[in-house]
Amino acid sequence: MKSIGRVFERKSSPAKATSSFSFRKAKPFISSRKTKPSISNGSSSSSASSFRKPKPRPSSSSKTSTFSFRQTKPHISNGSPSSQDPLKTHFASLIRSSKNILQLRQIHAQVFHRNLSSSSNLTTLLISVSSSLKSVPYALSVFNHFHRKSLFLFNALIRGLTDNSNFQSSVSHFLLMLSHGVRPDRLTYPFVLKSIAGLGLRCLGLILHGRIIKCGFEFDSFVRVSLVELYVKLEELGLAFQVFDESPERIKNGRILLWNVLINGCCKVGNLRKAMELFKAMPERNIGSFNSLINGFMRNGDSGEAMVLFNEMKEKDVISWTTMVNGFSQNGDHEKALSMFFKMLEGGLKPNNLTLVSALSACAKLGALEAGVRIHNYFLENGFQLNKAIAPALVNMYAKCGDIQSACKVFDETKEKDILTWSVMIWGWAIHGYYEQAFQCFKKMMFSGVDFVVYVDLNYSF
Repeated sequence: MKSIGRVFERKSSPAKATSSFSFRKAKPFISSRKTKPSISNGSSSSSASSFRKPKPRPSSSSKTSTFSFRQTKPHISNGSPSSQDPLKTHFASLIRSSKNILQLRQIHAQVFHRNLSSSSNLTTLLISVSSSLKSVPYALSVFNHFHRKSLFLFNALIRGLTDNSNFQSSVSHFLLMLSHGVRPDRLTYPFVLKSIAGLGLRCLGLILHGRIIKCGFEFDSFVRVSLVELYVKLEELGLAFQVFDESPERIKNGRILLWNVLINGCCKVGNLRKAMELFKAMPERNIGSFNSLINGFMRNGDSGEAMVLFNEMKEKDVISWTTMVNGFSQNGDHEKALSMFFKMLEGGLKPNNLTLVSALSACAKLGALEAGVRIHNYFLENGFQLNKAIAPALVNMYAKCGDIQSACKVFDETKEKDILTWSVMIWGWAIHGYYEQAFQCFKKMMFSGVDFVVYVDLNYSF
């Protein structure tokens, strides 16, 4: 605000000077002695003659008036960002529309070139967008080079770090925020709580809960859900239920997510009876409520009850179908898993990576090469990429179904090979008796920089 004040002081003084100058020049024209003859006479000729001598002065006055308007224009704006500073608004729009980090860097360079690097709003946007583009080092660099640290700046960085699973750094910057005397708000705590949960720091979670109560944010709906989620992830269900039970009715009735998080927590520890009680007591249910409970039953081996709930759903999303496919596959019912997968495709829903991996795993367990090829063809026809999740699943499926050449082809087409992809290919060559190819593949893996210790650990897990 001080910097804005200085801008107003610099720009307001010339405007005042111009205004007073304009008034002194224009004073003779509003004098009563000059205007009386023209009013009493009433003729146009006498009126024109009375203004003939001072004719140049109005032009001088109009010039002064125009200059004064240019100087004072920002002060009479309607207050919108575009009217106050259209250049900043333009750059803000460019930053938001950045498709990759290279574009963002180019825009950032122009921000420097136009002397706008001191803008807190643009800096906050740069941090947010670079974080969303998965460029955390760049976000940290932007943050560190901006000296006037504000609440918005800290919130943008802490959120970006949390979203990118940099939990340690997120908590560290929260502590830095406190050391700078910046007071956190209701948008700060949910992301810090998520980071603490990700790190499993129970003591720090309890301390932060106390601070939230002291600052008066404990009944904010976002903070409340984050507190329950913290205790669920820490498997402190007693504390999670305590926070839930102490929540006002407006939060319980208005935040379905609060119920879903608690149901998920009960399922996680195997307390399906309590999860079912919560599910039945919910004032309203959504797809997430069903998905949480179905996943709980599948994880506990009760695929029958999961199927009953699945059939009760009026609407099903990709997570619902993926939970069923993965659940049946994990519980050894591979035929049912494949049946659910192909029903999903018939319904017009596009599977995600986990759905494809689960279906391919079922094919590998059954030795169902035909179904695996069908899934691979769907994969190719619908623009999926051979990433680190799908490539090993495809190689594994072909290897276990006896088509080692197709497995090798998929392996060669995979651009980014991680330890799992290499391990599956080496194992595939070996089980088919191609020991020389397995050894050569192993040597290539070693030259690729893969950790041998990690490879040995993975190899024992097969």
